[in-house]
Amino acid sequence: MRNDATPLRDVARMMRNKTPIQFRIAAATLFVALLVLSTLGLYTLRMALDVKRQFFSNDAVHVILVDAQSSEHQTLPRHVQFRDREQIERILASSMPGAKARVWNVYQINFGILDSTGRTNWVESVDPGGALLLGLLTMRDDTGYAVPPTPSPLILQVPVVRVTQGGYESDRRVSMTLSHTAPITRQAPLFSLQSEATGENALGRPLFVSYDTYRRILETAYQRPYAALVRAFTQGQDLGIQPVENVAVYVPHVADVDRVARALAGRGYDTVYTFRAFQQLSSTLQTSSWMALVFTMLVAAGTYAGIWLFFRNDLRRGRKDMGILRHLGYSPSEVVSVYRRKLRALFLTCMASACLYTLVGGIVLFRLSWTACALLACVIAAFVGLMEVGNTRAVRKTAMLDIADLVRFSKEEE
Repeated sequence: MRNDATPLRDVARMMRNKTPIQFRIAAATLFVALLVLSTLGLYTLRMALDVKRQFFSNDAVHVILVDAQSSEHQTLPRHVQFRDREQIERILASSMPGAKARVWNVYQINFGILDSTGRTNWVESVDPGGALLLGLLTMRDDTGYAVPPTPSPLILQVPVVRVTQGGYESDRRVSMTLSHTAPITRQAPLFSLQSEATGENALGRPLFVSYDTYRRILETAYQRPYAALVRAFTQGQDLGIQPVENVAVYVPHVADVDRVARALAGRGYDTVYTFRAFQQLSSTLQTSSWMALVFTMLVAAGTYAGIWLFFRNDLRRGRKDMGILRHLGYSPSEVVSVYRRKLRALFLTCMASACLYTLVGGIVLFRLSWTACALLACVIAAFVGLMEVGNTRAVRKTAMLDIADLVRFSKEEE
């Protein structure tokens, strides 16, 4: 008869000790399967984050540079001018209004300007709001930005240019002080598309300044108001420089970059951008994502099926033990509790080990954030919990059978 002094956990321990080899195999199988699932999930997350960082979150991928326009009325392409920015904005507003693209000019001064260190600088700038082209949030009027380290303050010797019949000459320089200097990363979007912008050689180096500072330098060099200079350039007067180096178009959504570039190319503009074949890349990434998802689901399904078959076989072999427990006076709910305790250590140990591996391995080996690793660990825990719920339901259904049926099924199994 039933001994009420024997706790249910001791009964469960005795049931587990009857088949130690089978439980070791089940534990090893479940642990390896969870390890594979966790590794596959961590690798997929790492790949997704790398794609997001290198492509979708990389500002260089969103930028299109326009440097010239060709047409059937011109024998040679003409360099972009002041009016092209407004023309490009109109083209995009009419043909790609949903792209919400932003357009800025990239400016240059074609003659070198000496500074207090003896270096020659090729001064460049961008329209207000275009600081992200240089990897910056804002640009200060009293600061010079360059890739190589530059001491502060930096004093520019701006030549005063006189236009003569024979060309251009300068016999006077005006000092202009930049109180601060700051570095620019070589990974800035503008440099990714225009590698020579970061290059320093014997002729000089690029030095970027704010738009207002650029205007002051031009006004100082030509001794005219900036508006008069723009008007002169627009009317085709030759002042010895091409002030607009490029027109930069920033497209917020990567999927629109190729279509925006094609719309500009259709109007004769020559474009430079990272993804000339984004649709192929997008298709490749989508295919890879689906393959990774399908493979993960197959591994998860195979793991669940394998562990489920083991538990079903163990449950069939345990019908006789269930019948004996019922015969000794244990209720069906107590029998279910015994079998849950019998398998609880197996589930908890494998789940804890897999979650710990996910957290530590994800942060240390895969360099993922703690949040992403914790989310994947929760998915692993939910997977094990679902497996335990399914097994408990099968145990409860079996334990509700009559004692005679349990014994008869056990004999048939033997």
